[in-house]
Amino acid sequence: MATGRLSAERALIGTLVALVLAGVVEPPRALEGLSNAGVATVALLFVVAAAVRRSGALGLVLHWLLGNPRGALAAQLRLTLPVAGLSAFLNNTPIVAMLLPDVRRWGEERSIAPSYLLMPLSFAAIVGGMCTLVGTSTNLLVDGLLIDRGEPSLGIFWISPVGVPAAVVALVVMALVGRRLLPGRAADELPLADPRRFYAEVKVDPSGPLVSRRLDEIRVPGLKAFAPIELRRGSTVISAPRGDQVLAAGDSLLFTAAAAEVLELRRVSGLSVPQRGTDAQAPRGPLAEVVVGRGCPLVGHSVGDGSFRRHYGAAVLAVARDGERTEATAVASWTLEAGDILLLEASAPFIERHRFGGDLVLVSDHGHASPHAPWHAPFSLAVVLAMAGLAASGAMSMLMAALAAAGAMLLARVATWDELANDIEWRVLLAIVGALGLGAALTDTGAAATLAHGLVALGGSSPWLVLALVYLATVITTELVTNNAAAVLVLPIGLDAAATLGVSWLPFVAVVMIGASASFVTPIGYQTNLMVMGPGGYRFGDFARFGAPVALAVGATTLGLAPWLWPF
Repeated sequence: MATGRLSAERALIGTLVALVLAGVVEPPRALEGLSNAGVATVALLFVVAAAVRRSGALGLVLHWLLGNPRGALAAQLRLTLPVAGLSAFLNNTPIVAMLLPDVRRWGEERSIAPSYLLMPLSFAAIVGGMCTLVGTSTNLLVDGLLIDRGEPSLGIFWISPVGVPAAVVALVVMALVGRRLLPGRAADELPLADPRRFYAEVKVDPSGPLVSRRLDEIRVPGLKAFAPIELRRGSTVISAPRGDQVLAAGDSLLFTAAAAEVLELRRVSGLSVPQRGTDAQAPRGPLAEVVVGRGCPLVGHSVGDGSFRRHYGAAVLAVARDGERTEATAVASWTLEAGDILLLEASAPFIERHRFGGDLVLVSDHGHASPHAPWHAPFSLAVVLAMAGLAASGAMSMLMAALAAAGAMLLARVATWDELANDIEWRVLLAIVGALGLGAALTDTGAAATLAHGLVALGGSSPWLVLALVYLATVITTELVTNNAAAVLVLPIGLDAAATLGVSWLPFVAVVMIGASASFVTPIGYQTNLMVMGPGGYRFGDFARFGAPVALAVGATTLGLAPWLWPF
């Protein structure tokens, strides 16, 4: 699941179905997640967060907070502090999705490398989500599991005494080590890691004016030189063709080009974008850059098989991958992977549909604006504050407060139901339901108790060592599966370990909550890390180098505070 080849929800639901068919878990028990209060609250908060994003409130708040910093360190602090604060009350994935293009542009305008800002953006959103019950779906899910066990709701700020210090320490560590450990790759220094550089393929029209022309004779506005990195003629492949190379009808030319340069290539008389599947019927529309998410159903599919057009109604013009040059290949034969950046010819509805995240995350819309009424922004912020206040005061449960907030957004027409329904991350909800079923299987079969006894034996009956092992198990699981699945699978083990030791289960709940979100050392453990990998020009090792001290700081803070705040 960590590779993105098999999505989390498919793996979890598939495993759960296999256990039901094998008689390991009863069907009603397997489906209890559908009625879990945490799942319902998560779904409603998706609606609330989507309405806030569509209102333009986040852009207004950050524009005011970011300002015009002096230097890269000031820029990082101006970015990470408000993002962490916003993520404490709104889902972090769509926050990063919305801010990514603006932050990249904001940094470039101030000559600050995107690589210096985008990983801190992701990490700030992650640690901000640790601060409250509503900051991440994981915390709500844990609270829902405890309610199912007959315990009262923990409360919106229950985790804050651990989450806030952990977030502050993480932000301080990022500021201290960022200059030394983050790669300083400016946009113009990245040959293909530059988020605006793509592999683009065009063909020479048989009846066009470029047939029999030399490459060095062709002039294209906006291009320094008409210099493809590869020419394909039938089964013959010519790498880095010379300027005196003569073009023939049907030649396929592969370029590395910026988005604007791709647009210029498409305007050249005698060149055309290859038709792929049903792309031949594609109307010309605005350009959009997107990042392929971990849950994209077309991961593993070839660009040239037409499935992208059928599934999304958009045509792939160019592709880029990771923070390093990838072996050149024809775009049509490119196999999609999570984290790939695609330049698409899309429609306005497509851009609006993916503006705030999902299986494709919009990085740049090349000028397409999302209209909203001026009063929507202050109204949506007021609704979120009221929701948090009602839940914190105990006047309403978190579920009822989220329901009231979602209803207010719909009644005020901050967004339509169709827009909000599209913004709900259904794959996340399916993964949660599947994880809840597997958690039930762990409990019912006695596997959780067996694993708990093993942890107690490994920890030498020391509550603190067992607590540390539970935290470590949660962190490792979240890197391999998802944060929600990690919490659901490890929580019953932690609770059984506390019961075996005869100590309070509260510190174990706290470390599971924090550990499930503490994904800093790989780009594949958390969706926001994957989202910034391509646009920031990061390599896999960049996350381990910058994320390791952040992970250690969060872990040490959590393990130090949890047993002190909730004694064994």
